[in-house]
Amino acid sequence: MRIGKIYLGFIGAALLAFLPVACTFLPEREEALEPEVPANFSEETGASSIHTLWWEDFGSAELNRLVEEAFEGSFDLRQAEARLRQARATAVIAGGNLYPEVNLAAAGGATRARTDGGTATTENYSLGLAASYEIDLWGRVRSTANEADTLVLASSADLDTARITLAAEVTDRWIAIVELTSQLELVRRQLETNRTLLELLLLRQRKGLATALAVFQQKQVVAGTESLIPLLDSQLATTRYELAVLLGRPPRSNIGLVSDQIPVLSPLPEIGLPSQLLENRPDIRSAYFRLESSDWGVSAARANRLPALALTASAGYRSVEFDDLFDNWFAGFAGALLAPLIDGGRRSAEADRALAVSEERLAYYRETVLTAFREVEDALVREKKQTDYIFFRGNQLAAAKNALSEALLRYRKGDIEYLDVLASITSVQSLEREVLSARRDLLIYRVSLYRALGSRWTEE
Repeated sequence: MRIGKIYLGFIGAALLAFLPVACTFLPEREEALEPEVPANFSEETGASSIHTLWWEDFGSAELNRLVEEAFEGSFDLRQAEARLRQARATAVIAGGNLYPEVNLAAAGGATRARTDGGTATTENYSLGLAASYEIDLWGRVRSTANEADTLVLASSADLDTARITLAAEVTDRWIAIVELTSQLELVRRQLETNRTLLELLLLRQRKGLATALAVFQQKQVVAGTESLIPLLDSQLATTRYELAVLLGRPPRSNIGLVSDQIPVLSPLPEIGLPSQLLENRPDIRSAYFRLESSDWGVSAARANRLPALALTASAGYRSVEFDDLFDNWFAGFAGALLAPLIDGGRRSAEADRALAVSEERLAYYRETVLTAFREVEDALVREKKQTDYIFFRGNQLAAAKNALSEALLRYRKGDIEYLDVLASITSVQSLEREVLSARRDLLIYRVSLYRALGSRWTEE
């Protein structure tokens, strides 16, 4: 009994010696967690609230089907889901250390040995329970469990980010495919027009009303227009391949694309406040949870420098005869205090490393917040200026068409050379293609805005 009191007194004195060291374990920060948050965006509100499933604002059943199919078949999402399951399993493993570990042990054996009188057989049988538990004096085990739990939240936010990214990429590819299809139709119409003009020039040449130079110039325009078709075909095919892979299907799969008209842009949605972005953007949430996880890692590393108290207990039966196994029982209990004295600076260095990781993730979190604000502003200004660009390009196209009509009229009268007509044709056809591409870019900027604003639809 006296030995037990001395043993417990020794453990208590050792714990008291290390207690002043363990005042705090989480890193302390004097400055605010987030960088300066602006009061509002350059566009405070839009004409309508943002749609929960924002891709439905483009009014295409085909696009809606593609996004839903991507959610079902995307390998990127499957990888993100698998990483989330890994994080959950890791959290269960880490949290298991908060509870005692109990094992059932059963053993039996026999030993034969030669003696002076012959051979002797010795039997041994045992059956019992063994338990071990570390008393979490300084919160190291709890901190490790909290670190793993917050990584689960981060992985869940990463999955939300993957869903938003996938929806945006599918929508981008679909818009590009629709625009390329429209471009092909436009170029083929332009080619037909250029060939018709060439036939008219050849007819006028036979009548002596057109020069060979004019014919060669028009042939050059026809050849130039023809050269656009293979490039557009190539871009259309590769974009379809990209979209098929996003859906989790082979590149040359028939994904049932029939749309060939670029949708009309819906009114600008309600933008909300920058502070709401901190909740709506899953990448911001992920960065925050990883920062919090690293803080718990610092706490665990600091606590690991202090003594650890482990308890073990065992109880059961043992006997040299199987029939007498349950007649002989045993029980034992022990406590062990492990206090680090010399470890070559390993534990201290681990605490320094964990603190550096926390500082790195703090900087990354702040950068992620600022990047999110910038992406919203980028999308807003691009959409606004792109709308102005399309308006002015439309005016330029209208003026170019009027100039072409006037040039054709004056050429037929013999007032100008065909080179002036050629310049007008080239200008009109180039502007038609540019306006079509500009309308595609405007839609893609809207997708960037939806993506930058984030939302909580992924949790549904």
